[in-house]
Amino acid sequence: MDAAESSKAKIVSLIQDVEKSHDDELQQLLHTLPREEGWVSGSLYLYQGFWCSSLALKFVLSFQTHFLAFDSDVMVATFPKCGTTWLKALTFSTLYRTQFARDEIEHPSLTSTPHQLVRQLEYDVYFNNPCLDLDNICVYRPRLFGTHVPYASLPTSIKDSKCKIVYICRNPMDMFISI
Repeated sequence: MDAAESSKAKIVSLIQDVEKSHDDELQQLLHTLPREEGWVSGSLYLYQGFWCSSLALKFVLSFQTHFLAFDSDVMVATFPKCGTTWLKALTFSTLYRTQFARDEIEHPSLTSTPHQLVRQLEYDVYFNNPCLDLDNICVYRPRLFGTHVPYASLPTSIKDSKCKIVYICRNPMDMFISI
């Protein structure tokens, strides 16, 4: 089994564990949502206008419940396979351009990937800890985060705040080819 198959097997195993878990609230919600069989991850559920696995839904719910946005926050919102890495790198470099003068300090993008610099909230941050102190995650100010959650499903603290949302859209046929 190669690395890709091993990674896919781990994801399928995690999803099955979540679907079998005893998290009553999630289980009750899953029974009320429209369900279809997915390509890779088993069942997909229609939640607030987008399809996601039960594992992703668990993290999205945690994100919606626990995230508190500041007016100065910047969110990079993308659909998967639509230029996420490129947009994260561009946004990070633009937002923090004055903090890293060429002769004073090395730019973090020279030693870190865009995904390390702009953390994905629902999968990267809330995957490990649903009640996390985000000030330790994002060391630069203003805070910069990424998400694949559509606007309708963003936490109300984001929609009610004055934080900025940087969004990229891509032709679905081009996105499908890049998968």
